[in-house]
Amino acid sequence: MLLPRRTINFSVVIIIVVGLLFFLHYIGALSLIERGTAFVFRPVQSAVYYLSNKVGGFFVDLKKIKTLKQENEYLKNDVEKLLAKQSYCAEQAEENKFLREQSDFLKKAKQSGVAAQVIGKSSDLSVNTLIINRGTNDKVNVGHAVVSEGGTFIGKIYKVSALTSVVLLINDDLSNVAAAINNKNKTIGLVVGEYGLGIKMDFIPPEEKVGEGDLVITSGLEKDVPFGLVIGTISSVVKKPESLFQQASIKSLVEFNKLRLVTIIIQEQ
Repeated sequence: MLLPRRTINFSVVIIIVVGLLFFLHYIGALSLIERGTAFVFRPVQSAVYYLSNKVGGFFVDLKKIKTLKQENEYLKNDVEKLLAKQSYCAEQAEENKFLREQSDFLKKAKQSGVAAQVIGKSSDLSVNTLIINRGTNDKVNVGHAVVSEGGTFIGKIYKVSALTSVVLLINDDLSNVAAAINNKNKTIGLVVGEYGLGIKMDFIPPEEKVGEGDLVITSGLEKDVPFGLVIGTISSVVKKPESLFQQASIKSLVEFNKLRLVTIIIQEQ
């Protein structure tokens, strides 16, 4: 299909004009006009350049923010993992230290025992007890003595199943243990709990001399509680004229609400 003559003529003119402009630019005839045009449009060019930089920078910033958020999440996850690992290592170190100390104590006391973790408390709020992760599978039986760090007596096994046991703490009002004061006469008595608030020693003969700071230990008169386990120290002594016996308040060496690791003493049959 042939183009109209008018269209052909217009195209020829355009080609000639463009060619002429290139020629004039080449010989420098348009330099003055080009400089003038550049001067006139320089503010517009600067504004367009500034705006393009701002828009480009905005999208670059968005990308950087997204990258930083991802990096922050990765770092946060790494920190959480490190904290969990640190906590686990600290717990393992504490447990290993406890096991070493308890092993030394058992050797010196010539006793056998098994270490246990405190895994909870009894749901029965009327008694002060701990639940531990050892039971009959570990040769644990009702009545066995339970000690904390250094061999401090804290209570007896109250209930037992194959895998877990319940420890009745010495400060519970249901608790009692035959005890002795580590003085010259090895004064005997009975240590009982005071409703979770403390412990005291009853049935101390009135003629015995006992005082603040005296060490109270287990007397060994019970089958599964060996002699010499530390209970605490006497903090005060009460001797009422109408009473047949003296009574002493005892300060335990243990914070019962912070117990995490204990040892059950297994008496050799």
